[in-house]
Amino acid sequence: MNTIDQVSLSTSAFGAVNGEDRTLGRYLEMAQQAGYTMVELSRRQRDCEVDEVRKSGVKVWSIHGCYGGPLTGSEAELQKGVDMACARVEALAEFAPCPVVEHYLDRFNDPAYGKVFRKQIEKLYEFYSKLGFTLCIETAPYKPKQNERYPDSAEIAEFVRSFQKDDLRMTIDINHSNIHEDLTAVCDNCNGLIHNIHVSDNMGEWEDHMPPGTGVIDLKRTFGDLRRNGYTGPCNLEFRFSDFPALPAVEELRKVREYVEQLLWGDEK
Repeated sequence: MNTIDQVSLSTSAFGAVNGEDRTLGRYLEMAQQAGYTMVELSRRQRDCEVDEVRKSGVKVWSIHGCYGGPLTGSEAELQKGVDMACARVEALAEFAPCPVVEHYLDRFNDPAYGKVFRKQIEKLYEFYSKLGFTLCIETAPYKPKQNERYPDSAEIAEFVRSFQKDDLRMTIDINHSNIHEDLTAVCDNCNGLIHNIHVSDNMGEWEDHMPPGTGVIDLKRTFGDLRRNGYTGPCNLEFRFSDFPALPAVEELRKVREYVEQLLWGDEK
């Protein structure tokens, strides 16, 4: 069995921590009851993460970082964005080595934004690397009404390669990348750089983050393309149910895991 066949669940499936029944500890308990042994810690839940994970015994496969800019402003304002992201990752340092996922934010026509973004990533990389993490830059969604331009997978791969660092890699978000690109081409463009994946489904027009198997994405073919381009796993699920932000049922989570495992293993299971 290839290690891609292990399945990890992003805690984004549960929504924000809010109230007695909505603690990260409760979310991790539900994930375990549904058969998941690994998780990606979502940026939606940031309080008491270390203690809750310790108690649960769940393995942290990856961490979604919280860097979101800004890319304009004073040096102090720019640094504040970096410092906030670094503070969260530092608080989770005991889970290294694992991927830390950050969004690719150079979505503007003005190249000055790109230069600032690169400097910010350089700062994040230096800090994350010292803690033992691998910084993974995520492929971007196509949002023509929100972003000035779409940075495709070839651009993001070129950006990552330009650093020439073994611990600066990529996350392919399948749900993001199929909207405006062919997923086989995306995997080929990112050959040798893929260190994490986000797996969910959509209807081909928007980043719906639907459970796998409920949209139009050919996941079985995509898993093959990922393996062929050097990804060794695990299969990291980042989805939400249609009634989000309602808390999902354990049985719903289990069915998604079983569906994905069937795609990965087929009759070998």
